[in-house]
Amino acid sequence: MKTYILAIGLVLAIVARGNAAPAPEVVVTIAPLHSLVQGVMGETGTAELLLRGTASPHDFQLKPSQMKMMQRARVVFYIGENLETFLVRALEALPENVDKVAMMDQPGMTILDVREGGNWEEHDHSAHGHQDGDAHHHHDHEAVNPHIWLDPANAIVMIKTIAKELSAVHPENRSAYKANALSMISEIEASDEQVKAMLTPVKNVPFIVFHDAYPYYEKRYGLTAVGSIVLESGEAASAKRIADLRQKVKDSGAVCIFREPQFSDKLSLVVAEGTEAKIGTLDPIGANLTPGPGLYSALLKDIADGMVACLNQ
Repeated sequence: MKTYILAIGLVLAIVARGNAAPAPEVVVTIAPLHSLVQGVMGETGTAELLLRGTASPHDFQLKPSQMKMMQRARVVFYIGENLETFLVRALEALPENVDKVAMMDQPGMTILDVREGGNWEEHDHSAHGHQDGDAHHHHDHEAVNPHIWLDPANAIVMIKTIAKELSAVHPENRSAYKANALSMISEIEASDEQVKAMLTPVKNVPFIVFHDAYPYYEKRYGLTAVGSIVLESGEAASAKRIADLRQKVKDSGAVCIFREPQFSDKLSLVVAEGTEAKIGTLDPIGANLTPGPGLYSALLKDIADGMVACLNQ
């Protein structure tokens, strides 16, 4: 009888293992990048998204289950270690057969330097285009702004990289990846033109952001940001910074101070006190959008909607 029970238990364990969902082969950190990856994959598979909802890559902590999932994956897509700082040790611990693809390191990517101080004196961006064979010696990762996905041109570079990487893992799906990539690129180009038209009327209206997450978006659409409340999300703003920003709001005529749904709006409200600036909301990672292939284009438009709603005078 005991042998019979053990045999039944073994059979049930084998059946359960067979019915268990297979470990995802593709893992992606943030929703905008996940959108591009899933768009290229199409119906050939499902990419796993690590950060959902209002989770911020600046202070995220991996769960043990997520670490195990990454160790069983074939490829991990991420932006760069100065954005997903939680990945630094995790990537080192991954098996050698897991491909680790940092988008910031890809040839053809436009990279902008970090702006010094939150009270920017010049509306200027220093850009570097990484070309084939171009080493990254002219700046290190800590000196660059990691929010590269907010330039649609960078997103197109990412899509091409994603298609290449996935084709190396599953060459039998190469033609599907290529077709899906071309479709995604066409969709993004159309959204880019739409957003450009939406933002043209407010291009010269000054505003302040919560943290410096939008220089790629600003540069793409010619917008007039004049400062950020904090340099890095999660840090405190000094009394002097707040006083300087209030003065900057008055001197520049900044119409809006933008908060972010991932963080408390307390600092934004404090800076706005005693000024005529309105409070708006911008979301750089699509916290309130549905993950999937359509999220990236929806994110471009969502940021434009937030800007137009607050900057229109």
